[in-house]
Amino acid sequence: MPIINSSYQPSFIWRNPHVSTIYPSAFRKVHGVNYTRERLELSDGDFLDLDWSKSSDNNSKLAILSHGFLGNTTRPYLLGGVKAFNLGNYDVVAWNHRGLGGENNRFEKITIHGSSDDLEEVINHALSKKQYSEIILVGYSKGGNISLKYAGEKGENTPSEIKKIIAISSPTDLQGSVDVMGKDGFYTERFKSKLLKFLLNRSELIDSQILKEFTKFKYLDDFTDNYIAPLNGFKDAREYYDKCAAIHVVDKIRIPTFILNAQNDPVLSDSCALLDFAKTSDYIFSEMPKHGGHCGFYMPNSDGLYWGDRRMMEFVKENV
Repeated sequence: MPIINSSYQPSFIWRNPHVSTIYPSAFRKVHGVNYTRERLELSDGDFLDLDWSKSSDNNSKLAILSHGFLGNTTRPYLLGGVKAFNLGNYDVVAWNHRGLGGENNRFEKITIHGSSDDLEEVINHALSKKQYSEIILVGYSKGGNISLKYAGEKGENTPSEIKKIIAISSPTDLQGSVDVMGKDGFYTERFKSKLLKFLLNRSELIDSQILKEFTKFKYLDDFTDNYIAPLNGFKDAREYYDKCAAIHVVDKIRIPTFILNAQNDPVLSDSCALLDFAKTSDYIFSEMPKHGGHCGFYMPNSDGLYWGDRRMMEFVKENV
């Protein structure tokens, strides 16, 4: 499909990649989203906490939202998406990755960039309700990579109820994203700090000797190399980045898919926008505005919605 010319034209200050990334993350407020929590028991004996926001009784339309790295269902960008879909008369289920719903999980296993299996269990659970004939998958950052990886792996066997996929600010090329951030940049340090806090909060699940090693790790790559990768069956960080990246399977996607990445995203490489795939695929639509930062796309509003939320709903309504 053709690469989409973007209409996003923010005012001067919002063209700064760091302002448009950090301000929405720290100060954005979204009101009017009310969750009902459900605990989903997983096939491996662990659980995921799901947060439902219903727009009406007996709705046949559902959006499944996946948050980003070490986020949860209360992050402003995700709440904006929930509200946008509710206003569009969709039920929403937003799922918390393992250990991020406010309670530690039973096992050491965590939801990683390649955890399409966790998403599949959420999808199958929604389908088991026999209520929804239209499902939209939406992923932000890490959640976008997971959603695209799921659809690429399923290919022609994707459930017919899933009509569209939307991935916003998604690191589909994980190695490319890591290279852009560098070893000791601001965002790398921020992610490392959040990861260390997360791991220490679940110390009862982690071998004490391994915990001691954490204090020696200087870079985010050190955590991936020495802990995250081997915990999930990968030999090192490079194999983790390679095997978990959705870029290797998106050519198998067989439903309309919208990729929205800003050119000035400070944590993504240009390759993450999948422009080469969009040029040749019948299913991939890629929009890469000059500005927007990471999960930002600020727009003045009176209803809590940003430009990215509105653009997402435009794609949902488009006949593609």
